[in-house]
Amino acid sequence: MFTINTDAIIDYSNFPVEKINKRLKEVLYCGSPEVDHILNYLVENSGKLLRPRMVYLSGAMYPNDENSLIDIAVAVELIHMASLVHDDIIDNSQLRRGKPSLNQRWGNQVGVLTGDYLFAAAFNLISQSNSAAVMENLTSTIKVMCSGEIKQLGMLFDLNLSEEDYFDKTYRKTACLFASSCIVGAILGKAPQKQIRTLEQFGLYLGYAYQIIDDVLDFVSDSELLGKPVANDLSQGNITLPVILALKDHRQGEKLRNILQNAVSKPSKLNQVQKILEESGALEESVYLSRQYLELGLNLLQEFPRIAIIEEMKSLSRYLLEGYYKKLSPDFGAIPPLALSPEMYNTPPLI
Repeated sequence: MFTINTDAIIDYSNFPVEKINKRLKEVLYCGSPEVDHILNYLVENSGKLLRPRMVYLSGAMYPNDENSLIDIAVAVELIHMASLVHDDIIDNSQLRRGKPSLNQRWGNQVGVLTGDYLFAAAFNLISQSNSAAVMENLTSTIKVMCSGEIKQLGMLFDLNLSEEDYFDKTYRKTACLFASSCIVGAILGKAPQKQIRTLEQFGLYLGYAYQIIDDVLDFVSDSELLGKPVANDLSQGNITLPVILALKDHRQGEKLRNILQNAVSKPSKLNQVQKILEESGALEESVYLSRQYLELGLNLLQEFPRIAIIEEMKSLSRYLLEGYYKKLSPDFGAIPPLALSPEMYNTPPLI
């Protein structure tokens, strides 16, 4: 069991962040000032490089070709960036990490073409790896991600979604790329099949934890910390786990359903929704579940020797969720330790 340490400092000495960023810029350089300006905007507004870290660390614990490992780590980040650009267009998002989204600044047409450029750059790197297994895994993952986006469009404003629907969508949109990041790194490191499978499961658990807490933050953080409007997912019709759990509450569920069937975008209605999510225990249960998935993932890493790379993967996982927990509203209350008990929830099957 881990404890929340909001002052956590992580040693990233095993992850060559400068090399990754340098290679990312090299790969994206186009030579056209107009295009390079847009691509630089994306790179400067990139996130924590979480997925490239998973690629690199999963492969670095074994003998490897560092240049190939860096290239595939960059390719995974390009796939992630492309998916975000396209998602923002589909969702008509105005902000991404607190700054105007690409489609907001340059329009949907430029956004679509930029996303395509990112995918093409990723495929170019993948093809140079000369690994059929890496190519197969990443292309299959992209197909799953696209199917998840299509499936989500068909689920918008559907108040009858089940937890199984939610976890299937989360697998497709988020967790599958976390898992793939671990798999392709381990493949490049020529890891034993059993360890590749373990790393895949670790990636899935981390992806589930990451998405659940992100869905909680949509309701209990503020727009400045989130980098997007509060309750943005709900206003777009995206029904997430806290809402699904609250709709099942025998006291608050029907009231919430009535609100959601009407003008939920009004500030007064959003305040009512937030209050219901808190009073029903849906937010607290979701936070607990995110922590359980993280603990399950960390426990899987216990199967590996206690080498520096594995310890960094553990620290990165804790740090990721700790950073998210810090964005919770002060009114949310303390998050007590959670004892690992897989029987507490029906965890989704590992793919």
